[in-house]
Amino acid sequence: KKSSSCHLWILHFIFCCISNQAFTIIIMQLSHAQLGKALMELIGTAILLLTIQVSVGLGTGMAPVAIGVVLITIVYAGGPISGAHYNPAISLAILLRGKMSLDQMTVYWIFQVAGGYLGALLGGIIGGVFSNVGLGEDYSLLQAMLAEVVFTFLLSFVVLAVATNSTVDGNHYYGAAIGLVVAAGAITVGPISGGAFNPAVALGLCFAKGLNNLAYVLSVVVANLIGGAAAAGCFYAVAPDQFESLGATAGETTNLV
Repeated sequence: KKSSSCHLWILHFIFCCISNQAFTIIIMQLSHAQLGKALMELIGTAILLLTIQVSVGLGTGMAPVAIGVVLITIVYAGGPISGAHYNPAISLAILLRGKMSLDQMTVYWIFQVAGGYLGALLGGIIGGVFSNVGLGEDYSLLQAMLAEVVFTFLLSFVVLAVATNSTVDGNHYYGAAIGLVVAAGAITVGPISGGAFNPAVALGLCFAKGLNNLAYVLSVVVANLIGGAAAAGCFYAVAPDQFESLGATAGETTNLV
């Protein structure tokens, strides 16, 4: 057990060294404003993962509530700065919505996954337990993937509907709507799929636990991205008028305000 723990911390050290070099290169390419947005994504995702790691790891029955509440608070905090995505699937949906560029989404993805890893690692140190997303007993992989697709779709669609819809600009309920979806999803299908609905959550927990259950986690990541893409397609189907100015808005980041 001690040997396994030692190997895990060596893996973390190597990962951090590689990440440090990569981030140095990326940061040098960003303007101050772009870096601020990316750091907000890293900080927000780290806070989310820390909450997930501690609340789930300690087995508190109120974990979905804690996760939903902290997501509400960090969405309100980061919305005016970065858009408060904290989720690569949401960033993909917003890219397809025409509200951010491919380059910016790529930067967001990198900082979101890094934030997820840091938050999960810190949460594991604080709580003394490293959790991971996993397939529930008595459930098939197909059931779990459908659960992840459906609730990631719902989460991404809600974000598009309450945060990128010009008819509700300036609303004050967007954060609550987003946080409540995550809490509801965790309660409903968490025992089936692990309830990630977010590639940064799945990868962050997996990295912090030494790449444990990697094959399943990668399946979850794919399901999450499918859900995010499907949400953009569905939003186009129900609100085509919101896409009329897509050419004019592409490359901008949607702020959740």
